[in-house]
Amino acid sequence: MTWLERLAGRHGYSVDVIRTLHKVYGYELEPVLHALKSPGRFYHLRVNTLKTSRGKVLDSLREKGVEAEPHPLLPDTIRIPIEGPNTLPEAEKTIVVDKFTAESALMGANVYVPGVKDCRGLRRGDLVAVADEVGEVVAVGVSKMSEKEVLSRRKGLVVENTHPLYSLPPVRELSEYRNGLVYPQSCPSILAVHVLNPKPGETLVDLTCAPGGKLSHAYQLMRGEGEIIGVDRSRKKIAQTRRTLSRLGFHRVKLLSADSRYLDVDYGWIRADKCIVDPPCSALGVMPKLYEQKTRGQILSLADYQRQFLKVAAKIVRSGGRILYSVCTMTIEECEENARFAVEKLGLRLERGGPFLGSHGIVRELWGAEETQRFHPHLHDAGYYIALFRKP
Repeated sequence: MTWLERLAGRHGYSVDVIRTLHKVYGYELEPVLHALKSPGRFYHLRVNTLKTSRGKVLDSLREKGVEAEPHPLLPDTIRIPIEGPNTLPEAEKTIVVDKFTAESALMGANVYVPGVKDCRGLRRGDLVAVADEVGEVVAVGVSKMSEKEVLSRRKGLVVENTHPLYSLPPVRELSEYRNGLVYPQSCPSILAVHVLNPKPGETLVDLTCAPGGKLSHAYQLMRGEGEIIGVDRSRKKIAQTRRTLSRLGFHRVKLLSADSRYLDVDYGWIRADKCIVDPPCSALGVMPKLYEQKTRGQILSLADYQRQFLKVAAKIVRSGGRILYSVCTMTIEECEENARFAVEKLGLRLERGGPFLGSHGIVRELWGAEETQRFHPHLHDAGYYIALFRKP
């Protein structure tokens, strides 16, 4: 068995993913995998500056006992320290949950019926450990159902999470969230729209707009002035985006339920000054990530899929306009290779947008990689890639 295969088995990753990340990190890969299992040091909130100020939100949160601080470089961002890893009490029984449920429970979420994979011998009132499918315990809580009830129901609370591995205030229960004063968002995702720097009066298109994070941030920076278009082929996701915009109080946005890969054909009238390309990706940089079993074929398929959005962006953006490309992953295939495709095949030019918070891209893989930003889990609490292009 090779070192990479042993590493894959030890961390619950497919050998394909390990080999793909090894091309980026070499023998520094193990610290990256350890970092991915945690949520990082901070939870970030973007302040809705069209409704309030960062200072007012900070004061309000602190009055509620929330330990919050301004981000040192992003003027519309607040960060809340994440506590942990916490010591978990011994439990009588263990229930096994799916990956999504385990990663949510690690941060304090309760466990519901759809996420349960195995609950043999479970009784109401048991103190139970919540474990993922590779056996890692992420939380301890009190069972609210028996095994028989879990197996006979399609929904309902199974475990009330009393001791998560990491702790965070219940942000979505706060009035600041309900009243649309803040939007929970990762630091690199917030940074990405600052890099694009959309301005009032411009036309902006977000080719994959759901759930509305970058779209609403662009609206905020544009002060709602200009033409702002969000596109997603899923009607359900468009509805989700509409709810996000409504909660924030943003109404002058045109939402299209359409396949962005054909936007230049189906909506030939669209011409943009700025375009956001934040397509589906392998999401290897999303934290916490307890394990990952993607294949090499899936990663290559996603990289090719992302290029289709870049092609359309290059067509609909006016000469002199900018295209933001961002993905929450670290693979060379989805990062530098796609940036090189945009430059060599689409005729776009790389630019540096500020502020610069990450590391530069991998120079051996891309001429001009110094203009791009990479975020590494063990260094920046996230795996992310940002590239800004100008259309000549």
